[in-house]
Amino acid sequence: MTLVAVRVVGLVTVQDLGRPGRMHEALPAAGALVPELLIAANRAAHNPDGAPALEVLGQLVVRAARELEIAVDLAPASLRAGEERRIVSEPRRVTYLAVRGGIAVPRVLGGRATQLSAGIGSALRSGDPIAIADAAALAVPAARLELDVDAAIRIVPGPDLDAFPPDALARLIAGPYRISPRSDRVGTRLDGRPIPRLARVETSRPMVAGAIEVPADGMPIVLGPEHPTTGGYPILAVVVRADLGRCHAIRIGGLLRLALRA
Repeated sequence: MTLVAVRVVGLVTVQDLGRPGRMHEALPAAGALVPELLIAANRAAHNPDGAPALEVLGQLVVRAARELEIAVDLAPASLRAGEERRIVSEPRRVTYLAVRGGIAVPRVLGGRATQLSAGIGSALRSGDPIAIADAAALAVPAARLELDVDAAIRIVPGPDLDAFPPDALARLIAGPYRISPRSDRVGTRLDGRPIPRLARVETSRPMVAGAIEVPADGMPIVLGPEHPTTGGYPILAVVVRADLGRCHAIRIGGLLRLALRA
């Protein structure tokens, strides 16, 4: 044991870049909610981009049992033995704590990410010990973090435009929407102007991260890394992959604006 979770408020999990290629086994890729921030923290700690780190959705206080090199997003730092550090996921919705060497967790089904929706691993709790892998520091390029959460999130229409009135896409773009406190790693829920649906039988089919599904109450949900592998709500649009990290980085209560990809 080289690090202790003194206090955990909210959701703190171990995340890497996920375990893609297992949708046929009902296992979404999962991984970091905002991969750009995970990569930035790992590079600042001189780790490989996909090294396991702690994803903080809330607050975390850790205490070092020995001297450690860490990074929170882009900011590297040192912790002396017995020193504590508080990590808060503000002003963004999420932040990452990387430790040089990476978090020592077993590889399960090709990844080291905690995947709560699939029953893999568990969230960190106050008092939990955190083991650090013994890996040499790497010479890695500095991360360039470009996460403008105020810019519009680009989307592509469909595939279920026929499940909505003709003006549904225009209503979605007109927004803006607020990030709901009911959001989680399964989906970012949006509060605002509801999107009406046409009467249609819902059928189960594959889902993807970034799909904007519309349940019966009309409040859109942007599917996250732990999205269900199948679902029945109609999909009005899909967030382009390049903008998905920015979308999930917007703080709870923050505004989200959508725009059609040029």
